[in-house]
Amino acid sequence: MALRTSVIVNGINNLSDARYCAGMGVDVIGFNLKLDNPDRMQPDIVKEIAGWVAGVQLAGEFERAKPEIINEMADTYGLHLIQLDIPYLIDEIEEINRPVIQKVFINKDTVESELLEMMELYSPFVHAFMIYSSDFEAVDDTNTKFLRELASRFPIYLGFGLHKNNISQALKRIKPVGIGLQGGHEIKPGLKDFDELQDIFEEIEEL
Repeated sequence: MALRTSVIVNGINNLSDARYCAGMGVDVIGFNLKLDNPDRMQPDIVKEIAGWVAGVQLAGEFERAKPEIINEMADTYGLHLIQLDIPYLIDEIEEINRPVIQKVFINKDTVESELLEMMELYSPFVHAFMIYSSDFEAVDDTNTKFLRELASRFPIYLGFGLHKNNISQALKRIKPVGIGLQGGHEIKPGLKDFDELQDIFEEIEEL
């Protein structure tokens, strides 16, 4: 199955979900490797998944791990990408030996000029940005203009507020590099099974 935009599914925690995503044409599957997180993936499961899936890149999701720990785990698990779920210093990002996706949070109080300035500063050192929000429930007219500006200046993945009824319009209007979805126990708030994820894939299937 070919999709008309790049897709990252984070929070993958079992082989069947990983193989499902790979078969659906997902580009990247991400594993929670956050050191103090109770939902952190166990090493044997990561290695099992890495050994069975093909045609999909593997990403590790980190928060406060030092670059040397990230590099060690990337080598151990054969990770292709690193996703940083909190801001790291640029000096730290330069020490990471895999392409980095930096997660960026926006909300209703975000000062657009300050965020643009920050992303401009980080842009030469990261592969892409994952745009996330716990404030906005959907990608809609309240945030599309700003998201479109971000996408025109930086490689961004939309990581929030997407569903089968708005995804085609969002891709058309914003033109991001791709989208980010949450897998594992909960694909995203209110989206708890792969039947609904299937609906999104059908909307973005390359015809």
